[in-house]
Amino acid sequence: KKGMYLSGVFGGGKTYNLACMANELAKKGFRSVFAYYPDLVRELKSAIGEGNLEERIRQLKTVDVLFLDDIGGETASAFIRDEVLGPILQHRVLDELPTFFASNLKMKTIIEAMMQNTSDIERSKAIRIFERIRELSVEFELTEKPTRRA
Repeated sequence: KKGMYLSGVFGGGKTYNLACMANELAKKGFRSVFAYYPDLVRELKSAIGEGNLEERIRQLKTVDVLFLDDIGGETASAFIRDEVLGPILQHRVLDELPTFFASNLKMKTIIEAMMQNTSDIERSKAIRIFERIRELSVEFELTEKPTRRA
């Protein structure tokens, strides 16, 4: 039931591969959410003002398959990391729901991307996110850009 964590170079095909997987799963009847993580963060912040943040979080917790593209692509606020992303991932771990990630960062370096500063408390909170990602997925590194044929 584990998903994948695709890491690698910009333009290496991570998003394309995730999108292909999402399309194939949709054909088989699986409900999925495919989200570009930086946009998702902005949408969730807007959902606070619209009064539907809890509904959005519930959807991300319970959808059959969740795809988070470009995780670590922007620095998440402590609120998003601790009150939104952490609970979503924890719920998915407990319910063993497949979760897929794509990032330019290797999985281990997601810790630094999730830290607001270098304090021990921040490191501990970022490690929690890393541990949940590691529990949910297996890392595959794409090391080269695909060659394109005309």
